[in-house]
Amino acid sequence: MSFLLRTARFAAARPVVATRPFSSTSFMALKESDRHNPDQAESNERHKQDTLQKQKDGKGHWKPELASDSEEAVAADRSSNDSIEEMQKKTKEHVEKKHKHGTSQDPGM
Repeated sequence: MSFLLRTARFAAARPVVATRPFSSTSFMALKESDRHNPDQAESNERHKQDTLQKQKDGKGHWKPELASDSEEAVAADRSSNDSIEEMQKKTKEHVEKKHKHGTSQDPGM
């Protein structure tokens, strides 16, 4: 019984401090630049389904639409050292093809 009295005495001597648990909610986005696009979830799902279908058909490739901004930058840095004119030509062809099909058809530039 003396043990309970001793514990109660120490508990009463300690100040009561109100604490609030820390929590945060992560925002799931593939690209940092797409955070304010209200249709991004639909776009991501369309590209994901396209990727899965191409994988099944044996035509899978890396999709820049599903990569983060930093992954795209690394891929661009590792690309070949073409001339400016050649890169502009590839970019133009890629954008035209992407616009025509609504999604990328090749692994990038």
